[in-house]
Amino acid sequence: FINDSVPAVRNSEPVVISAEPGKEVTITCTFVDDSSADVRMWYKQRLEHVPLEVGSKFKDKDPVMSPRFKQTRFKIDRIVNGISLRIEPVTKEDEGMYFCGLGRQNSMDFSAATILAITVNLLALIPVTLKCTVMSEIRAADLRVLWFRAAAGQSFPEIIYTHQNSSSRQCEISSSTSCSLYEFSKNIIDHNHTGTYYCAVAACGKIIFGNGASVELSKLFCVLLGTHVVCIYLQTLYISTLKFVKQIKEAGVGIHVVRL
Repeated sequence: FINDSVPAVRNSEPVVISAEPGKEVTITCTFVDDSSADVRMWYKQRLEHVPLEVGSKFKDKDPVMSPRFKQTRFKIDRIVNGISLRIEPVTKEDEGMYFCGLGRQNSMDFSAATILAITVNLLALIPVTLKCTVMSEIRAADLRVLWFRAAAGQSFPEIIYTHQNSSSRQCEISSSTSCSLYEFSKNIIDHNHTGTYYCAVAACGKIIFGNGASVELSKLFCVLLGTHVVCIYLQTLYISTLKFVKQIKEAGVGIHVVRL
C-alpha cells in the first residue's frame, strides 16, 4: 500500500512514487481552502500525450469517472480540504503523471504533479514462447504473419506483433508445400499480458487465424495453520492450446500452432 499526498502549489517540483504491479496506490492532494470549490478533478498525463480527465467530484454529488477509467480499479474519494485517487490493483498501464484541479466559478487551481512509476521484479517475469507453423503453397516471402491477443472481455483481438519475412525458419515438409516456423516470445508480467494469443497469416486477400493459445496467471489457495488461515497467491503461468493442432486450409494456406 502506497499513500502519497501532494499540496496544491503552482510550479512546484513533481513527486515521484513507485509501486509493483498488483499493489494498491492512493494519491491525495489538498488545498489550503477548498470550501468554495464547485468541482474537484483528477487528471492523468503520459509523456507526449495530452492530459486525460480521470474523474470529477462535484459539490454534494457522487464522483463520476471518465469513460476510459470506468473500472473498479479506480476510485475517487473526498477528503478534508482535498481529494484522493485510489488505484487497486495497479498495472503497468497506470504509469504516468497525475494531478488534480480545483474549479471555482472563474478559475481552476492545479496541484503539484505525482509521477507514478510501476516497477517490475525481474525475477517475477515469466517468459513464454509461442510457436506457429505455417504450411502454404505460397512462398514464405509473400506471406505476412501476425500475432494477436484477445484479453478477457475484449470484443476483438488486438495486433501485438508482425513478423518480418526474414524471421521465419524452414521446417521439414513435403516438397510441394512450403513450411515456415514462426516464434513469438514475451515476458508475462501481470494480468494485462494474459489472454488468448493467436497467430494469423495474411495472404490472398484474407487473414487466416490459428487455433489460439490461452495464457493465464495466478491461483489462490488457502491453508489452515493452527487457528489461522493463510492464503498464498501463486504467480504461476498456465498455457493451454485451444483445439490443439487443428489445421485450416483456405486459399492454398494452412496454419496450425504446433506447440508452446
